[in-house]
Amino acid sequence: MLMKTSRIFGHKPAHLSFALVLCAVYFLSHSVLRAQNRGDSLAASIDIHADKVEGQISSMLYGQFDEFMFEGVKRGLTAELIRDRGFDEAPNAIGLPRDWQREPDDRNDDPGLHFRWDDAVYYLTRHDFTPERAEHSLRIDVSEDDGQRHGIHQVGVPIRRGIPYRGYLWIRTDGFIARVHVALAADRTGGQTYASAEINEVSGDWKKYGFTLTPSKSDSLAKFVISFRGKGRIWLDQVSLLPGDAIDGVRPDVFQKIKALRPALIRWPGGNVAQDYHWMWGIGPRDQRFTWTNPSWGNELEPSDLGTDEFVRLCRNVGAEPSLTVNVEGRGATVDEAAAWVEYANGSTSSRHGAMRVANGNPDPFKVKYWEIGNEIWGDWVRGHSDADTYAANYKRYVAAMSGVDPSIRLIAVGDNNMEWNRTVLGAAGPQIDYLAIHHYYGAAEMGGDPSNLMAHALSYERFYKQVTELMREVVPGRTIRLAINEWNTALPLPRQHSMESALYAARLMNVFERSDIVAMSAVSDMVNGWSGGVIQASRDDVFVTPTYLVNELYNRRLGAERLAARVSSPTFDTTREGKGVPYLDVVVSRSSDGQHIFLKAVNTNPLRPLRTTVRVGGAGVASSAVMETINGRSMSEANSFASPTAISRQEKTIKAGSEFVVVFPEHSISVITLKVLPSPTRSRL
Repeated sequence: MLMKTSRIFGHKPAHLSFALVLCAVYFLSHSVLRAQNRGDSLAASIDIHADKVEGQISSMLYGQFDEFMFEGVKRGLTAELIRDRGFDEAPNAIGLPRDWQREPDDRNDDPGLHFRWDDAVYYLTRHDFTPERAEHSLRIDVSEDDGQRHGIHQVGVPIRRGIPYRGYLWIRTDGFIARVHVALAADRTGGQTYASAEINEVSGDWKKYGFTLTPSKSDSLAKFVISFRGKGRIWLDQVSLLPGDAIDGVRPDVFQKIKALRPALIRWPGGNVAQDYHWMWGIGPRDQRFTWTNPSWGNELEPSDLGTDEFVRLCRNVGAEPSLTVNVEGRGATVDEAAAWVEYANGSTSSRHGAMRVANGNPDPFKVKYWEIGNEIWGDWVRGHSDADTYAANYKRYVAAMSGVDPSIRLIAVGDNNMEWNRTVLGAAGPQIDYLAIHHYYGAAEMGGDPSNLMAHALSYERFYKQVTELMREVVPGRTIRLAINEWNTALPLPRQHSMESALYAARLMNVFERSDIVAMSAVSDMVNGWSGGVIQASRDDVFVTPTYLVNELYNRRLGAERLAARVSSPTFDTTREGKGVPYLDVVVSRSSDGQHIFLKAVNTNPLRPLRTTVRVGGAGVASSAVMETINGRSMSEANSFASPTAISRQEKTIKAGSEFVVVFPEHSISVITLKVLPSPTRSRL
């Protein structure tokens, strides 16, 4: 700037030249500040070479991942409204588990009603796989029949007017005929009853008693009441209440959000939990499954309502391929157990475990293609943790047994961001590996107080993928192994995790995925709740989606098949940890499989300035108008929440296009421009 000013003012007296220079610097610097405050645009350009294909983009690229983690499955994904429906939580002083309370309340003593957390009597559980904890029921002793109802209730049950709620109870009695009353009511003493039903002549050994309640009013915090008349002893177990619009046991509001993502695959049951989970806990009649302790996440109790059958059904309902993560040597897991899971999922009706699948209502094989052998075995936080040599040896044992059941399955090995781990595993087991799973997380500690590090970090993975590619060529020559980045996200505290800042990182990383031929699959962590980054946030009665969800939905809906060559010119920024001269504008360009559309994905990471960008398209004719979809909010820190679910949203408009056009990418924004390719002109015959 000073050099240019000196040349402009040239042959002046020294003191005058210096004064003019100071004036010019003052004027120009203040002009820059005013431009920044106004958000004046910076210049950029994109040159697209539609006649040059640089690579293929996997149709399996964008998947999802759900884990047994706090309310990632229970109450987040599943539609079951009753918490602790098997009475397995530890009891309080009067014998009731934490989610159950005395009805009508605890204001006064009720000498005729006594509770016991009973581990000697409970509804039948399956015994072909040893449980890791005792089962329970709730024993209720009614010592007086005073003509009043006495019982238990559970609060915080969301209900909607006119929706039938179908439920049941498993009941056993000892020497008396009970009358049971169930109801949905306002959560207050003597509050309004929205719906009720009577179950008469309850007696004898364990029986299932069903009912339907259709409330007259919506209430997001209703209570579910079970009360009794009579005198004697009764046991309750396996209580259930499902809304009539649940989709194969999945919450309808969450189901619609998952389906809109169009996930290519869904990974399950973990994550860390995969190294704690035994698949046989989750098969067979729902009410005979075990409740298990989740040591990976707060020792929470996990019902097994969602098991293999329900998970595969969810995947088929949303058009996704199931990807199952096998427990490798964790919590007593064995090779035989893993092979049996493959047989249960894919085996013939004549096989032992295939016949079990048939008995559970699924005569046709599930044809599960993708099987991941363990999760993050390099981490000492998972059961089955080992060094790379031990894992590689275990991997080969598990693969031999599992492939012996179904040779067509595709196998995913545990990889790492540590290249030495990858070298060891690939060197020992590379010929048996189809995909290498690597996980990416980046948070406040890694950023070191500099937000620009987050905006640049995704580019480091582009370099890393090239190193992995070279390693594979060196260690496993002639073998095509692809990467599955099946856990990734920022690791920021709330609300930053649900902010525009996280979405910009996500979009830049997804651009890197599309530019990297080695990446075949990815899955953001998590799909529902779980970590704070769950892209679908589901409370008991409401749902919102995060900005990262919006990026996933948009990028997958505009997923091209061929990556086209593109040259980008952009202003740059410097970071404290991720290098200097980092471009603000990140771009990937692809073409649809039918060749009719070009997708330009552009991320402007500049927090203050729009980018006025000249786009030139060569090698193909494109229509004079295009569709531009943009994800943005008022600032980088703007975040979606239950209170403001659309603070960050997607906007769509039609823009002028053609072989050369100008478009403005707003500050801190993610945009996808869909260009329509014109038919090639045909030569006229002479």
